[in-house]
Amino acid sequence: MSEQANASSPRLLFAAYMAGGLGTILQNLQDKIGSRADVDCAWLRVEMDGESGRLDRRPRRPILPGTIRNSMVTGARIRQLEQSGGPFDAAYFIQQTICMFLWRFRRRVPYVVAMDGSPLWYARHGLWYAQPHFDPKSVLSRAKQELTRRVYDGAAHLLPWSWSLRESLIEDYGIPAERITVVPPGINLETYACPDRRALPEGERPFTVLFVGYDFLRKGGDLLVKLALEPEFRDVRFDFVTRAYQGPRAGNIRVFDDVGPNSDRVVSLLREANLFVLPTRADSHSVASLEAMAMGLPVIATPIGGVVDVVQEGETGYLVPSDDFEALADRVRRLREDRELRLQMGLRGRKRVESHFDGDRIAAQVVDLLKGAAASRA
Repeated sequence: MSEQANASSPRLLFAAYMAGGLGTILQNLQDKIGSRADVDCAWLRVEMDGESGRLDRRPRRPILPGTIRNSMVTGARIRQLEQSGGPFDAAYFIQQTICMFLWRFRRRVPYVVAMDGSPLWYARHGLWYAQPHFDPKSVLSRAKQELTRRVYDGAAHLLPWSWSLRESLIEDYGIPAERITVVPPGINLETYACPDRRALPEGERPFTVLFVGYDFLRKGGDLLVKLALEPEFRDVRFDFVTRAYQGPRAGNIRVFDDVGPNSDRVVSLLREANLFVLPTRADSHSVASLEAMAMGLPVIATPIGGVVDVVQEGETGYLVPSDDFEALADRVRRLREDRELRLQMGLRGRKRVESHFDGDRIAAQVVDLLKGAAASRA
């Protein structure tokens, strides 16, 4: 609950499963909204059990028991929050799965849904980690599609993270455009403060490439390991922030498996790096790339899903085809050799984050939409 909230403040629920980077996104919102006096906020983090976690974020079969189990937990937690603090005036859910089976709650409380993708959008973009065996004509897939459509139809507003997802919501689900606003995850620009990279000395330490990704293989970490072992790049240091590293422990490879999101350590690694590389094979968005851009680093990524809304080809970095090792090596080589190009891309990346992904502005936008939803019910 917000410490300074007064009796007339709308009571708002913010809820997300603790899967992937959703916990970081929810925490970023709490950092910006939690102490506001004009709203009374409750923050619900739902830990998923092992099987249901795979069903929701990395499903093996197109079935729903995991979502049902997690919805039961979510519903019970919401009832506890309302018993202790009173009913909610509006709710903010990250991903539709967390509220898919909360029928009674959705009928009485206006809600908005923030999302990195929809089932049809995942399938269209080949994001196998979210929809590995998606057959839109199967009975189970049609049932899931109908449940998803009902969540979207009942929402006061939908907040896709990318413009291509916005088009999917309009074309695939028939949601009116006026009920959709692209609101990407926000970055705390105070935490990720851009250093003066032109003033940083070069030559005293090796050129450093940074990779941050929990799912090592899906994020393309193995391609960077291969690059690190090439004779041409043996004098380049490769830093991997991951808990799933797969590869040798070569002299130019460092692995950090205990670095938390938004921690001083990850900020320090970003400050020390010269280049951020995420050759991901499947992604709906990339908060890690935004954090790197906020720190003034050029970014090399792949043009997959919503990543194209993050990295601007040739402006803030490069977008290389997925699994194209030669193109990846060429872009790393180019930015390693051209310091001025790195600096200019880094500056443009910081400006892009400031103008499109500023955490303060995005948090204020979310609160305004929730207040509007609460007012519409009244």
